Amino acid sequence: MKKLFLLAVAAMMATVLSFGQTNTQGKKTFKVFVELVGRQANLFSTKVKVNLDFGERSAWASMGNKDGVVDESGRLIKFNSMVDALNYMGERGWVFEQAYTVTAGNENVYHWLLSKEVSNYDEVKEGILQRADF
Repeated sequence: MKKLFLLAVAAMMATVLSFGQTNTQGKKTFKVFVELVGRQANLFSTKVKVNLDFGERSAWASMGNKDGVVDESGRLIKFNSMVDALNYMGERGWVFEQAYTVTAGNENVYHWLLSKEVSNYDEVKEGILQRADF
């Protein structure tokens, strides 16, 4: 009976210990999220302007397009489509989770939720520049 009890306890401990995820360097990782918000760049354009919400600022702080994605020279990147923006984020380690669209007036606003496994918060914005960084 004691052997059966010890075997059950060992199985439970192995199960509990197996839930912690680690990266290739053996560091514990955790999942972080970003919301990719896309709008048509302007009335006659087929391009999309994208803002990123990492959840670190209030909605008031993002006014003036401070969350817009920019290139190395600080110019706003206008993506060909939301899938183009998703590919951009995928190159930086982000994975698609969920999407929904909100229609306000005649404008569709696309909200795509992405996630990434990181071992520290410094990795969250790796390879991504926003207008607020300039």
